[in-house]
Amino acid sequence: MKKLVKRGTKMIVTFVTIILVIVMGITIGGRAKVTMPENIIGKIVTPVQEIFYKGGQGARDLVSSLFTFRTIAKENEELKKELEKLNQKVIQLSLTRDELRELRNLYGVLNYVKENQKNNYVTASITGKDIGNWFNIFTIDAGKNQGIKKDSTVMNGEGLIGKVFELGDDWSKVVTIIDNKSSVSFQVLRNNQYIGVVRGSVGVGRESETGELKGYLIDPEADVLAGDKLITSGLSMYEKGILVGEIKEVIKKEHELLKNIVVEPTVNFKKLDKVFIIIPDQLN
Repeated sequence: MKKLVKRGTKMIVTFVTIILVIVMGITIGGRAKVTMPENIIGKIVTPVQEIFYKGGQGARDLVSSLFTFRTIAKENEELKKELEKLNQKVIQLSLTRDELRELRNLYGVLNYVKENQKNNYVTASITGKDIGNWFNIFTIDAGKNQGIKKDSTVMNGEGLIGKVFELGDDWSKVVTIIDNKSSVSFQVLRNNQYIGVVRGSVGVGRESETGELKGYLIDPEADVLAGDKLITSGLSMYEKGILVGEIKEVIKKEHELLKNIVVEPTVNFKKLDKVFIIIPDQLN
């Protein structure tokens, strides 16, 4: 029995050796013709080789894909971190820009206060506004306890904003010059002999308005042009000498006595944050 096993083992080894020799002859020799047994063995071996080859290729591609995926994931993570840093820088720059704008506005108001010897004033922040695109009516965080009084003039460094029309202990409501219930007496900066009145155009259901002021000059022969700047005249409740806006259009109709104008306010009434309230002396 043992002899049979040994003989069988030798035969298998011999057979495998012959096959390997034939395969090496096929792959290395590069002959134009092969024998019939070689051809048969080639037909058997080739599909097996193909399976192992494709399996090896697939495994290599899978490993390569995993490495590529890890590399891309790492690069994405690094890009996210860079983007976060850039976003932080943008926010910081925006804050710096807004702070500078507020400081410039405050500087402009303080210049007005100094030049006109106004000693009674309060700064405040906006805490709320009416529905709509425009700041035609809004609330501030200062009231009676901070010395605010009804009809106090409200402004910023750009110019006239409006007046206080309602107040509580620590809050006040402001109606601005673009509201359709507001009117401002003005004089032309270039020639203070030319005076007139402008009114707001924004109100409930009229948020689509441009925010321009419309009015007229009392003197129909007043020589005014587009680009002329208007300031408060001091004839109404507003403090004198505050910039109101710039004439955008002059309209003179043949059968009308008054010269009508369209005015672009100097204040941006779509973006307000801090305001300056001047309390008139006669209200102290």
